Amino acid sequence: MGIFSSLTSLFSGSSKEPAKPKAMPSEEYEGFEIIPMPAAEGGQYRLNGIIRKGDMEHQMIRADMFGSADDCANEMKRKSKILIDQMGESLFG
Repeated sequence: MGIFSSLTSLFSGSSKEPAKPKAMPSEEYEGFEIIPMPAAEGGQYRLNGIIRKGDMEHQMIRADMFGSADDCANEMKRKSKILIDQMGESLFG
């Protein structure tokens, strides 16, 4: 049965859904809420999160990869602050 299940998995693709990013503690900055949501991917974490102000949201996804969710969340907060300083509310549209 081991050979059969190996062949089946080869042709059927992965049966596991990628884990959905989980929100980590948010941080307020200049009236914006920064919500880090590191996305697990291949044993690492992709920079991912949401910048929110009122009912407006901006999904932030970057190519940056980190070895820990905490490092990823800290970098997401740092980059979000830079983006907020540069773009302000024009970030939303």
